[in-house]
Amino acid sequence: MLAERSTALLAAPEVDDEYSSWVRSLEETYGVNIKVETHMGPDNRPSSIDGVISGDGGMPSGFEWAFRIDRHETRFGLRSLDS
Repeated sequence: MLAERSTALLAAPEVDDEYSSWVRSLEETYGVNIKVETHMGPDNRPSSIDGVISGDGGMPSGFEWAFRIDRHETRFGLRSLDS
């Protein structure tokens, strides 16, 4: 769901102000924390979205999901919180 909505945001002709509200609803629904950072391209439009999903809602203990979504692909990786 996150990849689909983010890809739609990146492809839209205008920036979607409802994206943040939608992310917060995901946090409430699934019991996780989602941090997102939108990177702007040279055309002053979103070019990629980076983020981290953490919390107890179905997450393995000691791990978080990191992701990057751009116009070409979506990458997710499970990252250990232990150094």
